[in-house]
Amino acid sequence: MVADFFGTFGQKEAFTLLLAMDREKVYNDFLKAEAGFNSYKLAILDKGIQNSPYQNQVENYPEHLTMLPSLAIPGAKAFPHVGELPEIDEEALSFIHPDIKQACICLGGTAGGPFKSRWLGRNSLDKCQYWSSTKIIAILNVICSLNSDINTCQIRGDGKNIDFNEAVEDVITYAKKVGNSNALSAMFKCFQTYVDLESWLKEITGNNHTEFQGLYGEEPFIMSPEIVQDNQVLLSAASESKKREDQTRENTVTAYDLTRIMSMVGWYYHLPEPAKLPGMSWENLQPFIRNAGKDTSRYVDVALAKLGIQNSIKSPVILSKMGFGYSSSRKRTELTYTCFTQFEYQGKVRSIAMTLRGAKALGDFDTEAVEIDARMAAEITEILRRLVADELG
Repeated sequence: MVADFFGTFGQKEAFTLLLAMDREKVYNDFLKAEAGFNSYKLAILDKGIQNSPYQNQVENYPEHLTMLPSLAIPGAKAFPHVGELPEIDEEALSFIHPDIKQACICLGGTAGGPFKSRWLGRNSLDKCQYWSSTKIIAILNVICSLNSDINTCQIRGDGKNIDFNEAVEDVITYAKKVGNSNALSAMFKCFQTYVDLESWLKEITGNNHTEFQGLYGEEPFIMSPEIVQDNQVLLSAASESKKREDQTRENTVTAYDLTRIMSMVGWYYHLPEPAKLPGMSWENLQPFIRNAGKDTSRYVDVALAKLGIQNSIKSPVILSKMGFGYSSSRKRTELTYTCFTQFEYQGKVRSIAMTLRGAKALGDFDTEAVEIDARMAAEITEILRRLVADELG
């Protein structure tokens, strides 16, 4: 087995990949890297795109996503059409550490013929709080509602006028070029009623047991925004108050919901029309793809480095959105990560969408935070190790 392994991967990479099978050591290495960090700033969650070896590749992500991923897994079925709930193997992720409470992974690609997928889960249909990871949903809903080039769109109101793509970028990067991520995310929810946006999500995923009627702890950046192009109004706010005091429900979605959305972004170019995000165009999705490539959290980055393959992969794509917070009701620190990653390795294009939700309750916010940050990195490392070793699915 070891001889086969070295024959497949080459001596240096095979050695590093074998070392990565010592999962406790991998976790402890990541935990050591948390020295000097705390809940306010974590080593990997807050690493930032500016410290990523892939920051110069982000511009090319849409082009990389036109490469067709390969998938040769027995039992993989055609990627589900909009509104269809796929079969999810809830026994397939038993290898993931117990600190990861919910997870959903989708492998996608083709061995010739239709685009197929295989869905793996751990409590993947549990309704939970996914914190800021859900911010991508309303943004995509707005883009799907626009028929014009979003590169030339502004959002205006309350005496403000901001660039559409810069607002999306700030949601992902927290850079505050135009505004605060939480306030901007609340603003993107203003273009639909709570009920209609929740219904849109359900109609896409086929999961009717989800709730998406909350904000993000702050008032909308613009309370009654309009999206305009050349002074022509393309989309106006729904006639429903989005003030925090009027919010009566929450954002409790599932790991599956987020993985489904991420998979439909990452594989948009290859999916048949009935499986694509309704109303989305490839032209308007590309700016979103580039912005989703700028997430502050860099779990895939550190995983690829730990596996020793970061210099061997070609045409990488890493799209993600993290979420993080302390739940006073559950008395624990929670970290969520939804991502899509694709890269060519050893002549094969490998592609995966996934969402993980980790939690730690130790009675100390800082200790919980650094441990769950290291744990998330360790589990992403193991998932990607299995992906490149063809042990996943």
